[in-house]
Amino acid sequence: MSVRELGLLALICLVWGFHFIVVKTAVGIIPPIFYAAVRLFLVALIMSPFLRWRPKDMVFVLTGGLCLGALNYAFMFTGVKLATASTAAIAMELTVPFATILAMLFLGDKPGWRRILGITLAFLGVAIIALGDNSNGEVGAHVGLGIGLVAAGAFSEAVGAVIVKRTTSFKPHELLAWFSVVGTIGLTVMTILFEDGQIEAIKSADKLLVAGLILYSALGASIFGHTTYYWLLQRLPISLVAPSVLFTTLLAIIFGVVLLGDPFGPRMMIGGLMTLAGVGVVLLRNVKKQAKNDAFVEPQG
Repeated sequence: MSVRELGLLALICLVWGFHFIVVKTAVGIIPPIFYAAVRLFLVALIMSPFLRWRPKDMVFVLTGGLCLGALNYAFMFTGVKLATASTAAIAMELTVPFATILAMLFLGDKPGWRRILGITLAFLGVAIIALGDNSNGEVGAHVGLGIGLVAAGAFSEAVGAVIVKRTTSFKPHELLAWFSVVGTIGLTVMTILFEDGQIEAIKSADKLLVAGLILYSALGASIFGHTTYYWLLQRLPISLVAPSVLFTTLLAIIFGVVLLGDPFGPRMMIGGLMTLAGVGVVLLRNVKKQAKNDAFVEPQG
């Protein structure tokens, strides 16, 4: 790995880790699904030149886009509004075990006892955090619900990843273009049906701050993050890129605690370590089996 490649990988982790702070701030100002819809609309505008219609794979692309561009963000951003940034980052790690379980069920991947142990550890870790009481100020009922919604978003991303794996003719940036279009349509419908006060929230908000948050999500987390990540995957062994999942989450936890004052007591520490350890085991075993599916190793959200 060259210095440039190492620097880019570290920068991606930094951008994606800080994105949890950006999302947490944004959904405290404007409705979460509305925020996601505006973000995806901007990405769709920028990526529209890369839209390609290939009839053979469009069913998989559009269905996968519903999971990876609409449902995941609706669950995830609503969950982040209720949870803390650090607990949301930990819950999003469930994308890895979810994707691995689905690959076992539908893609013929055969599990070993180490991966089963890792998956179990990951889910137990998130459960320890989500089911805790509020007596020590670590977690409350609304945080538990938020973690559950983020986990639902992680599951949606895992389902979408398995669906999209059946495509063969689309490049990553072309998939991102379609996901943003499908996401914009789906999220717009959902914010109209399930949210209100969008215009009032924008009018009363700091316009410059909201614009900055949306631009960070669209340009930084989506376009820069994903295109650079796939560029690195093409140049480096997957075993070098995969650990960025864990580093991204660690950065998100640090940012949440330092910048937002997220509580970090024994329950968070134990649950977080269990989740990261479990995901780490699954990642290492997936890499060892030379899993080609980027959904196993890509930092999500």
